[in-house]
Amino acid sequence: MKKYHTCFQRMLASAACLSAVLLAMPAAQANDLPPLPAAIKEAGVLRFGVKCDSPPFGSTGPDGKPMGIEIEMAKQIANYAFGSPDKAELTCVTSEARIPSLNGGKIDLILATLGKFPAREEVIDFSDIYFWGTSNVIVPKDSPAQKLADLADKTVLIVKGGSQIKWLKENIPGVEMMQLNTTADGVQALQQGRGDGFVGDGGLIWTLASNYPELRVIDEGLDLGVNGIGLRKNEPELKAFVDAALAKLKSDKFYDATAAKFIENDLVRQAMLKGFTTEPPAVK
Repeated sequence: MKKYHTCFQRMLASAACLSAVLLAMPAAQANDLPPLPAAIKEAGVLRFGVKCDSPPFGSTGPDGKPMGIEIEMAKQIANYAFGSPDKAELTCVTSEARIPSLNGGKIDLILATLGKFPAREEVIDFSDIYFWGTSNVIVPKDSPAQKLADLADKTVLIVKGGSQIKWLKENIPGVEMMQLNTTADGVQALQQGRGDGFVGDGGLIWTLASNYPELRVIDEGLDLGVNGIGLRKNEPELKAFVDAALAKLKSDKFYDATAAKFIENDLVRQAMLKGFTTEPPAVK
């Protein structure tokens, strides 16, 4: 019996040792992800620029803190990196402030509905694509506009730095653009009659439609776009880690449960999930 106890105690000790080793391992190693850059590992946090005015991607919650799908992504990526979602340091950024905040060293990564296209690729690098979709325009319910062509010679509201500006100017004759600071400013201006429609990412626009019954969406989509996480130029180690983390989010079916937390409408949720979980039909 004594011999049995001795063997059992050794087994327990070995198991405890193994558990201690596993707990002491860096999260990235435990998840078999590429190593973080030394400077970020030393800082012990990942600093994300996120949107706080673009539900369901990112908005301000009742407690005043950021909430949304991209917020949860940031927390999970930090969890992969450091073993805790609290290691995601979140800073609200406007569309036009995203890239200056990154290149100015205020944040490490942009996870803020950042569309990937050539002009931006000249000044920053991008992760692999994590979301694709079209943009849409929301108009007052009594608007005569039924299709995008009906916005010719009209005023469209958009947040500063919005990626849809180029597409609208090239495809809608005579369209005028009124650029505002935030989504809330755009919705308010639309309600006040200062513009004929407000344009934004499809998920945002359909979410706004579910929250504002006096508004409706023009069904026709515009400007197929893809979103990636923004990085400063020439940071290959960080890009390798981020790309691997994004692949793990998809393989872990992270988006299914996360979308359900922030999108109540079934049709909107399924449309959004398609953008997160399938390959885009084309990458421009």
